[in-house]
Amino acid sequence: MKLTKMTAITAALGAALALSACSSEDGNGGTTTTTGTVEATDTTTEAAAPALPTADELNAILARATDPNVPLEEKVNTVQGGETAPELFETMAASQAESGAQFQVVNPVLPGYTPDSVLASVNFILPESEAQPAENVEFIFEDGTWKLSQSWACTLITNTVAPEQVPQMCLDYSPAPVEEAPAEEAPVEEAPAQ
Repeated sequence: MKLTKMTAITAALGAALALSACSSEDGNGGTTTTTGTVEATDTTTEAAAPALPTADELNAILARATDPNVPLEEKVNTVQGGETAPELFETMAASQAESGAQFQVVNPVLPGYTPDSVLASVNFILPESEAQPAENVEFIFEDGTWKLSQSWACTLITNTVAPEQVPQMCLDYSPAPVEEAPAEEAPVEEAPAQ
């Protein structure tokens, strides 16, 4: 059951991010040019764009977020908006301990949708199962450190724990739940006999 749920989560997350990636392409091969007032307000952000993190650095972020031995003060710096939802980390750690799942960021780490974000593939590894990759997992550079984006943290949480365990931060965010659609076939109409 857990493998089916993780497979469904991975497929849904990959599809959602693929759609958002399509909507952010600009037809110039990913480069944009800003002019006028937009340039004036966006110059600070572009000038402060951080260097891309390594897969190992992103792995360390995920490990700290789910490690029950890491103090909460450190964990809140691993997820975007984590300081407003300390219960998120207890839920993440309990979910990982229960399922035995491991998360592994793999290369390459690519520039994200904004100058302060990156995208990476993350393998979800369940005991005695093949790794299930999730593409375009977003990390955000915030307050001088890289963090798992709130959207990804909440998508993972809402699709891996019981509804009553979902932290308020994710209820407020309310990502679309992943549902396994029943396999139904459309009725086949037979041609009238002649």
